[in-house]
Amino acid sequence: MTECHYLLKAKRNRLNKLINKSGLNSLNLYLFDEQTPGPTNVPAFFKSECPPDGKVKLDDLFQFKRKRGDFLFSLIILFVALFFLISFFTETGWQSRKLPNEFGTYILHQFGLAEVDGKLVRFGRILKQSWVGPLLCLMVLIPAAIWNVRTSFQVHRYRKRFLLPTGIRYELEKYVAAIEYVAYFILYTVLVPTLGYLISTLFLGIFLTWRLGYRSGRWILIGLSSSLVIVFVFRSFLQIKTPINIWLYDLLPSAVRGFMLTYF
Repeated sequence: MTECHYLLKAKRNRLNKLINKSGLNSLNLYLFDEQTPGPTNVPAFFKSECPPDGKVKLDDLFQFKRKRGDFLFSLIILFVALFFLISFFTETGWQSRKLPNEFGTYILHQFGLAEVDGKLVRFGRILKQSWVGPLLCLMVLIPAAIWNVRTSFQVHRYRKRFLLPTGIRYELEKYVAAIEYVAYFILYTVLVPTLGYLISTLFLGIFLTWRLGYRSGRWILIGLSSSLVIVFVFRSFLQIKTPINIWLYDLLPSAVRGFMLTYF
């Protein structure tokens, strides 16, 4: 074992000398994506455009990664699940429910497996009761939340062991950034009764295309075309209901107003 130890030490020393000679003193191993340094000398005004030969792998869309604030959010989800469990008895009426003395026979009777007073109910009768659905959800949610906390704690401990960042500021910034697009959707629902489904959808499609960084004339045209297709499919073809009283349509002549309310 001693000879093997000295051989490994000698190989490590030779590798360090090669690194020093080649100028790779700042060689680092980045275990997580957010540690990877970004590009330098990036101009302030940025226009993004999808490359023509760009390919998206389906596995990348559904890839799950635990970030630095995952442990705290896992604890919050566990507390929410436990709150649902505590509230189950009061919200479903089990707290004031009077159960029979022969509870086992009662359960078998509810499933249609035993007779009570000479009566046999249909199998699955218990599944129609209002408390069964929430109970089944809790039977899945509670173990899943506990298992999620366990695995997230292992990642959290791994990060602390290797002195990796564990703060939640990075994750909170992502959640707060998502609220921006929730505000856009709320604004869209407010504009529909005022400007109508057609103009509101065109405005939202063009604005979101510009907001995401696709600001060339080609991408603005793509956003406009996609919005028109959405309007034709959902309003003109499927006849999805929209508000009857639209401020902009009320200013139009009666014939045009009726046409716009019917198809747009």
